[in-house]
Amino acid sequence: MSIRDDPNSNDNTDTKNLRLKRRSFLLSSNSGSDSLPIDLILVYDSEKNKENDEVEDSNGKQARRTKTPSESRKKFEEYLCKKQGLILEHVETHEKKFGFVKVHTPFDILLLTAENMRMKLPIEKIEENEDANEASRPEATHSAWNRCVQWLKNSFYLDASLKKNDPDYYTAIYSSNIDKFKDLFDTLRGSRDAYFTSTERSLLTHELLSRAHCDYDEDDEDEKQPVRAITLPITNTTAQSRTNSRRSGIDRLVAKKAYDCYFPLHEPLQADLTNIDDSELNEREKLKKHWATMRQFFKFQPLSLIRSYMGEKVAFYFALCGFYNKMLIPPALIGFIIFIYGISSVFSDQPTSDICGRLGQETFMCPRCDKTCPFWKLSDSCFQSKVSYVFDNAATVIFAVLMSLWARWFIEFWKRRQAVLRYDWDSMGFEEHLEPIRPEFEIKAKKKGEERVNAVTGIKEPYVSTRTRLPFFLVAASVVLFMMAIVCTTVFATIVYRSRMDFILKNTSAKSYSPIIITVTSAIMNLICSVILSQFYYWIARKLTDLELHKYQSKYDDSLTIKIYLFQFVNFYSSLFYIAFFKGRFFAYPSKYNTSSSGSFTEQCDPAGCLVELSIQFIIIMIGKQIINNLIEFFYAMRRTLTRMCFKRSEPEAQQQWEKDNELYDFTSNTLTDEYLELVIQFGFVTLFVAAFPLAPLFALFNNIIEIRLDAWKFLSKYKRPIPFKAFDIGIWSDIISSISYFAVLTNGIVIAWTSEFIPKMAYRSIESTGGSLNGYLNWTLSSFNISDYNLTGTMPQEVPDNLTICRYRDFREPNGPHYSQTSMYWNVLAARLAFIIVFEHAVFFIIYLMDWLVPDVPQTIQNKINHERYIDQYERWASKTTEKNFKHAAIASEAIFKMANPLSGKRKDPINEDENSSKHSRNLKT
Repeated sequence: MSIRDDPNSNDNTDTKNLRLKRRSFLLSSNSGSDSLPIDLILVYDSEKNKENDEVEDSNGKQARRTKTPSESRKKFEEYLCKKQGLILEHVETHEKKFGFVKVHTPFDILLLTAENMRMKLPIEKIEENEDANEASRPEATHSAWNRCVQWLKNSFYLDASLKKNDPDYYTAIYSSNIDKFKDLFDTLRGSRDAYFTSTERSLLTHELLSRAHCDYDEDDEDEKQPVRAITLPITNTTAQSRTNSRRSGIDRLVAKKAYDCYFPLHEPLQADLTNIDDSELNEREKLKKHWATMRQFFKFQPLSLIRSYMGEKVAFYFALCGFYNKMLIPPALIGFIIFIYGISSVFSDQPTSDICGRLGQETFMCPRCDKTCPFWKLSDSCFQSKVSYVFDNAATVIFAVLMSLWARWFIEFWKRRQAVLRYDWDSMGFEEHLEPIRPEFEIKAKKKGEERVNAVTGIKEPYVSTRTRLPFFLVAASVVLFMMAIVCTTVFATIVYRSRMDFILKNTSAKSYSPIIITVTSAIMNLICSVILSQFYYWIARKLTDLELHKYQSKYDDSLTIKIYLFQFVNFYSSLFYIAFFKGRFFAYPSKYNTSSSGSFTEQCDPAGCLVELSIQFIIIMIGKQIINNLIEFFYAMRRTLTRMCFKRSEPEAQQQWEKDNELYDFTSNTLTDEYLELVIQFGFVTLFVAAFPLAPLFALFNNIIEIRLDAWKFLSKYKRPIPFKAFDIGIWSDIISSISYFAVLTNGIVIAWTSEFIPKMAYRSIESTGGSLNGYLNWTLSSFNISDYNLTGTMPQEVPDNLTICRYRDFREPNGPHYSQTSMYWNVLAARLAFIIVFEHAVFFIIYLMDWLVPDVPQTIQNKINHERYIDQYERWASKTTEKNFKHAAIASEAIFKMANPLSGKRKDPINEDENSSKHSRNLKT
């Protein structure tokens, strides 16, 4: 389609005939274009109303004629053909319900667009250092140890067929003035048509469509202009957006219902890939066979192939999942070892033995509420104390410290991994070009009739003032706070439920296990409420974000992400925060609880501590949420298939690939947002409250192994192929994960100091114990209450055991009434808790900042390659023939200017000869 580089092109070509021939070919539907690569598919409804609409203006005086969807499509497609040089082909389904437009982009158009986008393209092959490879090979390759290591590596590494066959190249920002790029046009992948990958072609084509005018009207004078260098008249896309940016973009036509959607075409997918050789499979089939299946769960992901098929934005998500799983392996193993240690050493724990032994049988605990609640024996909490020790021991404290450091290590090493991927995927130094205006914003802003000059582009754009948007921001903030209050109300409802259930189960045969039963059932109720509210809040968050009138899609996505994450943070973590930091902190002492029938109550912790309840709540919410989410994702993806099976509908036969893809789910910006949100919420579970459940990293690892393969299956089989957008990193999620890692240091420190028994046991060993043992620790943590003091407040329980004069409760208070004030030991333990939090945070943050200073974000090997690419880019730009030619022209022009300015001076002196003469004269003087 281009004669720019054709040496046989004739300048006397009849440009008018050439233009007419080109137009008739571009708009044709002949089979000759089947061999062209399909870069994008546009879908429209063939049954749209074709009648014109009459719309009144703002004063209602005059009606104006608006374009129908078919007219808008026609103008838009004419612009694509006549101004952008694209090749369009129209096809329809057999039922003629949908129309499809196949978009083909010629090679010259792709090059020009890549230059305008400042895309990096290969410029020089990376030569492998054979000497270094030989030196890195071990001499004893046949030893048993090396064979074992090699077998382990091969078990996890991918097959060689999944690796890209393209050799590694240094890349640079493409420029048509650099001749070295042209050397690879025909040699990179065998032919010029295969120079760009399918994802690069789709991305460049989408860039053209997003900048094309949707209200284009052909100028008659343009028909008379001759076709010079290029037969396809190409207009600079940046200039187009400056002249009339408000009318540009395929997204605006989708918003106007002229098109239903657009998407890159999936590669064909065969049903059974088991017995087919990998060399005969396309990229989609290779991914389906070796990646999107649970049979390959132990294999590393083919990130280069994922990036090649779905683009960097999707590939970064799966890279984060794979790196997260790899980083979870050490804490998962350590947590499992700590869990086994807790189970094996539970019978040697002295406080647990005291609760389950003779002391527990002889000790009566005070009622949990006044009047109606009975006295109970300390031994009734024997089971809870054993469970509590499994999760609350010295090893768990060490594990919490390590996980606080691990959270920051994960961020630091992910930065390095991200830098490697940026370089490998040519995203290093990638800067997003000017983002187009959201069509939804443009439509709403146009109704308000406000415009303002953009400070960056210098052109008038639709504008909505801050004063107009401020009420919507306030409404959004109020609704978010209100929804968070609803979540807190559900937590309060579970507190009421626990109090009532404790009153119901106190006289049953299950009273010994009533705390466990109450904790499990309340956690399940909390989980159900959280899942229901999360689905409801998704809809509310999108509506609120629509009201905020964000101008750009990136701002819209960030605002929606923050809203959803804040709500989910409160939704899933609020009950854990209540148990960890507030439960059992506000009660006074017996006879001050008030009656259970009055509606005022105070929850208390078990004598073994509140950590056992926190652990049970954590296990049910984390594991239950993951199971429910995976089931929802699976059945949502299979919804259409299950519907077809239930109603016994057969799939249409002989469907084209674009017809099959049109029936798949749309891959929107929210698709990845949901996946990232699920991953980040899990990261919070693993890091914020890991002291309550050491097995959290292990369960997270098991879930993610399934999650990766489930997402891979969904994206390949149930969703349209995404637009392969470039990405520099994982976006705002990087900041959210980093914030969680810092917050995890605080929460783990508070859980260790405030919720666990670590600080009281340390205080007892330091102050009261002889030899560092915990003998007498249980009795030390229990205070005494005179039963006769119940008569002072009229709250005497209905049943009092014979000869019982005192009961015990968990606190540090004076044994004599009537006020039972705190002892000095209470304040000592409190001071020790606060001191531990301060020391813990400062020590951990010091290690974190030291590690951040010592470990660079970019590995040195990658930095060396980046520097080498910059050198090549700079050298080739200066050594280019075009640069040399331009300097020659500049030198001739400079000589002419000098002669015009000095007509009597004659020829300009040669500076080189002048320097030689001066040096000879200086030597003569010395002689």
